[in-house]
Amino acid sequence: MMENLEIAKVLYEISDILEMIGKPADRFRVVSYREAARTIEAFSTNLKNMSEEQIDAIPGVGKSILLKIKEMLKTGELKYLEKLRKKIPAGFLELMRVPGLGPSKIKLLYKKLKIESVEDLEIEARRGKIAKIPTFGKKTEENILRGIAEIHRFRDRFPLGKIYPYAESMANALKESKICEKVELAGSIRRFREDIGDIDILVTSKKPKLAIATFINLPQVQTILAKGVTKATVVTKIGIHADLRVVKAGQFGSALYYFTGSKDHNVAVRQIANSKGLTINEYGVYKILGGKIGARKLGRRIAGQTEEELFKSVGLPYIVPELRENRGEIEAAMQNKLPKLIQYGQIKGDLHLHTKFSDGSNTVLEMAEKAKELGYGYIAITDHTRTIGVTGGLAEKDIPDYLRKVRAEAKKIHGIEILVGMEVDIRKDGTLDVPDRLLREMDIVIASVHTSFSMPEEEMTKRVIRAMQNKYVNLFDHPTGRLIQEREPYKIDLDAVMKSARETGVLLELNAFWNRLDLNDVNCRKAVYDYGLKIIINSDSHNIGQMENMRFGIATARRGWLRKNDVINTLGFEEFMKALKRK
Repeated sequence: MMENLEIAKVLYEISDILEMIGKPADRFRVVSYREAARTIEAFSTNLKNMSEEQIDAIPGVGKSILLKIKEMLKTGELKYLEKLRKKIPAGFLELMRVPGLGPSKIKLLYKKLKIESVEDLEIEARRGKIAKIPTFGKKTEENILRGIAEIHRFRDRFPLGKIYPYAESMANALKESKICEKVELAGSIRRFREDIGDIDILVTSKKPKLAIATFINLPQVQTILAKGVTKATVVTKIGIHADLRVVKAGQFGSALYYFTGSKDHNVAVRQIANSKGLTINEYGVYKILGGKIGARKLGRRIAGQTEEELFKSVGLPYIVPELRENRGEIEAAMQNKLPKLIQYGQIKGDLHLHTKFSDGSNTVLEMAEKAKELGYGYIAITDHTRTIGVTGGLAEKDIPDYLRKVRAEAKKIHGIEILVGMEVDIRKDGTLDVPDRLLREMDIVIASVHTSFSMPEEEMTKRVIRAMQNKYVNLFDHPTGRLIQEREPYKIDLDAVMKSARETGVLLELNAFWNRLDLNDVNCRKAVYDYGLKIIINSDSHNIGQMENMRFGIATARRGWLRKNDVINTLGFEEFMKALKRK
């Protein structure tokens, strides 16, 4: 049976092909498939474990698409997609990943230069042929080459939030097989790095051959690249490689440490071990008897069953995987100054949620019920304005009615506090697209940049700071505007923004949506440790499934060395409301 991510991939592909071959009247279908893909991609429950009634109730997914989802779950394929694929050259879909290339331009490129793939496009762009096509020009050609460079850079990497649930599903299947005693994800996925190159799974098993056989026959596997007695490598149906290693129980800790990385962290710890007459490898920690590096004589094995044992053997306290990047964590450990990081269950409220009042898929009450399920004591409904062209975004004249309706809905549910506000757009001149007379009626105001990303750094910085100086703004959302593997950050002086945040009391948001994680880990650490700021972690959810993304925001905060007290929405509701107030 297909996984959520595999189903989402199919729906995205259908949307792209329909956009490529369709007529203007098909625009609704294109959007419907894309929105359904986003919903399934972030859905908190694996569809293959749901009943037909539960699948029918998936928010924002129409009957036609639901029938296709059921077909995929039942058969593992979709005949409709196979028919669509025959209508365009195979390389057209990858061409749509190039920034600035839509269906009409791709068709024109094919007509003029017979371009069918990204490789064809790069060749013709480097020859200067693209610039000569009417409506393209030299600047477009340069942008195309930059876009292709980005595609090459990210081709073999995947966003953490897309891959993590998929990798979890593979690991869980190995656990449920009962063939493996211990099963852990390793590599960059265990460190919660924002982008992932491959899936590493480490197991112990008394039947290693059977463990390998179970792995290579998982439903996620498309191609087997290699298999041995204790290791196998496969390509999954979504295109990411996955490795399984079977190790002995007594070696599990050292192997887990070794294959978690990062490489720089491991090298630094090995140097400490060497200074103590020890060496570390994937099998354990050993005494060094003599010899040169690469031909050392090893003595007895002194550690390796657990990671804690390994760290202790070299005189270090346990360092959590999220910190293992050789960015000062080893020095802090040596001085017993590692921070007590925020924990995954310490968030008490999600203050950035979208509903059916704008571009969300769920009602206020559905979002609130999900929040209660997650253990939250408060949330904020912060729907979009219409200025940025969001489907269903609220026009200025509709905002008073929206505020009344959300507050009326909030009274219907008990056991959780519901704030009402909006995510308002920062115009090019730094003013907000909602007047102060309406902002003052809101419990919380989130200011965001959604347009004009190409402004020079000085202008963008002034734009944001002016918005932050509006006394009704509480949060500055996704502060660099980046989309992981899709869009580079806009140019902005974050130091100046952080100084303004300190002066005004505006909170900087760590947007936990998996393709943002913005602020990133490095900027979170700068905000807190260099500028003394508090951070707020929000999911920016547009449906209840996306509220599960909070864990990726917490992981990013942990990678940025943030503690519980550094994150404002770890506070209880009354304390949170006091802390939310501007200076």
